[in-house]
Amino acid sequence: MDATAPPETLRTVKSAVEMKAARNEDEILLHCQNRAVSYAELDRNANAIANNLRAQGIEKGDVVCLFMYNCPEYISLFFALAKIGAVAAPIDTRFRDETLAYALSQSDATTIFIDAKTRPEYESVTASVPNITREYLVDETATDHPYRAFSTLLEGDSTSTPSTTVEPSDPVAVIYVQRNATERPKGVVLPHYSYINTGWEACENLFDFTEDDRIFTTLPLYSIFTFQIGIIGTLLADAVFILAGQFDPSQFWDQIESYDATVFLYLSRMLSVLHNQDERPTNSETPAEMAIGHSFGFTTDEAMFRTLEERFDITILEGYGVTPATIATYNRPDDRRLGSVGKEASYVELEIVDGDDWPVPPGETGEIVVRPTEPHTMMQGYYGQPEATTEAFRNQWLHTGGIGYKDEDGYLHFVANRDNSIYRGRIDGRISSLEIESVIDAQPGVRQSSVVGVTNEGGSEEIKAFVVPEEDADITPIDICRRCERQLPYLKVPRYIEIRDEFPRSPSGKIRKQDLKAEGTVDAWDRKSGYELSR
Repeated sequence: MDATAPPETLRTVKSAVEMKAARNEDEILLHCQNRAVSYAELDRNANAIANNLRAQGIEKGDVVCLFMYNCPEYISLFFALAKIGAVAAPIDTRFRDETLAYALSQSDATTIFIDAKTRPEYESVTASVPNITREYLVDETATDHPYRAFSTLLEGDSTSTPSTTVEPSDPVAVIYVQRNATERPKGVVLPHYSYINTGWEACENLFDFTEDDRIFTTLPLYSIFTFQIGIIGTLLADAVFILAGQFDPSQFWDQIESYDATVFLYLSRMLSVLHNQDERPTNSETPAEMAIGHSFGFTTDEAMFRTLEERFDITILEGYGVTPATIATYNRPDDRRLGSVGKEASYVELEIVDGDDWPVPPGETGEIVVRPTEPHTMMQGYYGQPEATTEAFRNQWLHTGGIGYKDEDGYLHFVANRDNSIYRGRIDGRISSLEIESVIDAQPGVRQSSVVGVTNEGGSEEIKAFVVPEEDADITPIDICRRCERQLPYLKVPRYIEIRDEFPRSPSGKIRKQDLKAEGTVDAWDRKSGYELSR
């Protein structure tokens, strides 16, 4: 089937919510926190919020921070800001301390919305963000607090649509992403059309969503995957979106069944957890027919996917994307290859390149680079960081930081993010440190591992594994090496292993891998000093 593009009347988030509210009126759009919200109710709430915020001085182009967990108010706020041309800045709820303060300050926002869960984290950094002068609390149970109440924004005119003219090229969101624990987050500026285009691609060209679909997820709203494919894709398909709280594997399938969900959105690590659960007699009776997800740093496991498909009678469609590019590739229901992340979306050109940005042949690993074939489908740049934007788009390609290769048939195979990859030389290319970590972490007595590459004399990298054991666990480097030897190819077995009490971490809790790399191999056990692999 030939790909289609959104019609001219449906190229902004504002026009989408208004047109779909007029079409579907009291049909349910959203289930969240034991509440059901119709298309028309969402539009009315967005109108009221938009009109009140505009009356308070928020104008087109102003940035407003959303630092909250999943809730219906979050979605109403996003659409309200889109209606007046303001820019939503969804803040990762895992951000803490300096990282959080930097994102809030760098955004230039004067207004923020917080909830009961994020309030303590926000209050710990308020002295560092004097730019924020208007603070709203989304918490109807709180009474004694210094914040404005979100509920006041729902009062007044909810029928008049704001008259602000919004163009497809106007920014609708600034998404703060942090590539690793040692760098500050960057604000990815995305236009209205990127949200509409990705949602349209999902429901019309990739997954064939219909009004009969009920799309379920536990993923956070600060992720564009959740919002663009989940919220916007549902909206454009006239379907129903079910937004749950945090992922709970013990409740997941019960939630799918109770909501009669036909599709669920996932991250690969979630599938690994579900795969390791004990089987239930009713596994194959789940109403879900399709699982749509992104690797986001994890290599795809073909054997695991096949097991899950057979056990739950579902079709798994894995893809690849990064926030600046949104969707880059996807497996389609009628064109897929398990173990790959599919082929290019209809508006994407993709290459695998070497360190000098020259294309490499099929089967050879390199960096995944993309560029749009249609306007306004990818990021406009990093907010307030023109040099970083120029570097990201060098040689007219958006450099994703992902490492992968194309096979002879054009399917993309994701290996690792560059920060989680280890260069094993020209022949073996790059491998994923996360794959090795997943094997080590499954060893009884291991609390957590972190695997990095350390440079050798030949210019490639040796593998070094850092392991933190559980309290009172008796774990040795030989135990770790033997496990890796049994479950990994030879080239992925660590040479160096170090047992330690803790990892260096960023304020948000991420392991600082660059600090581990800098430690070298002085205190590490060396496999080549007396241990021989059995193969």
